[in-house]
Amino acid sequence: MKVSDIVEAYGLNDEPGRGTSNATVRQQQSGDPANQNKRINNDNKNANDEANIKAAHEYYKEKRRQYAPTGIPNRLLNPQPVQGQQQ
Repeated sequence: MKVSDIVEAYGLNDEPGRGTSNATVRQQQSGDPANQNKRINNDNKNANDEANIKAAHEYYKEKRRQYAPTGIPNRLLNPQPVQGQQQ
């Protein structure tokens, strides 16, 4: 096995320059802007989800409040005697 075979097998010729590696270049290219966009998109999505949850909660809460009274409850018209010891 020759040195040139080892260099080709491990991709050592693909390095962008002296003292830098492909990993360093990839990290610099994909770092801040992509992560900032992801962060902003997730923040917006989270805010929208929170607003939707709050609106749904308010809708159901308001729907629970709307009821029509049907009259005087029967338990008030015919009260039951208090259960307990009689003397």
